[in-house]
Amino acid sequence: MIQCEPYNENCDVYSFRILLNELMTGNYPYIETDYSPTKIAMEVVEDNLRPKLADDHDGQLGELIDLICLSWDADASVRPSISTITSSLKALQNKIFD
Repeated sequence: MIQCEPYNENCDVYSFRILLNELMTGNYPYIETDYSPTKIAMEVVEDNLRPKLADDHDGQLGELIDLICLSWDADASVRPSISTITSSLKALQNKIFD
């Protein structure tokens, strides 16, 4: 959206992962920077800036972090679909609660 490309599901995938990372870390995205919203937008587009991830990369959390990273890839065509994300999250949920 920042680059004036057409809106599609990949924008929602990116946004969902930003939100999921916020829920995992308990912090607003990009809180580790002192950037303005405009500067953040420019850094996301030009330098592939992404929010800081949770520190624990082991086990189920590591799988979730991997999914987050794939979902906010700068190349929107690489991002998984919402249905793939849903399936991955359900599989992870089953691993945790079974």
